[in-house]
Amino acid sequence: MYNCILVGFDGSEASKRAVERAAEIAEKLGAKLKIVTVVPPPTVFLGELLLPEVIPSEDVVKAVREGLEKLAQEIRGKHASLAVETDVVEGDPAEGLLEAAKSSGCGLIVVGRRGRGLAEKLLGSVSAKLVQKASGVDVLVVEPQRG
Repeated sequence: MYNCILVGFDGSEASKRAVERAAEIAEKLGAKLKIVTVVPPPTVFLGELLLPEVIPSEDVVKAVREGLEKLAQEIRGKHASLAVETDVVEGDPAEGLLEAAKSSGCGLIVVGRRGRGLAEKLLGSVSAKLVQKASGVDVLVVEPQRG
C-alpha cells in the first residue's frame, strides 16, 4: 500500500499526535517514516511590514534538525523495527510537504489539524491547503485529542 509515509511536524501537540499516528501506520505496513519540518523563508513580510531582525536561516535549520533527530530517536525507541528519517525544508509548509513527499516517493502525508504553529499563523491552515493541493499523494489529517 504505502512504502513511505511522510509526516509534517511543527512542534505543536497536533503534530506530535500526527507523528505517533504516522509511526503506528508505518510500523504496521512495514513502511519507512519520514518526519519533515518546513520552515518559512528567512524574510517574512506582514502586509507592508518587514520584520527587521530575522534569525539567520542556517541557525534555524540547524536547531530544527537537532530537534527532529531527537524526536526520531524517541520514535525509534517506541517502534524498534521502524526506519525513520528526518528532513528540514524552507518555504510554504503545504507546498514543502507535498514536494518532500513526492521527491521521497512517499504516498501518504500525515498532518495534525489546528497545529497553531508559527507557519499556520502566518500562512493559514496547512492541513486544508494539503487536502486541496494534493495530487498523486494521499493526505491523512489527524484530529486533535479530545478531553
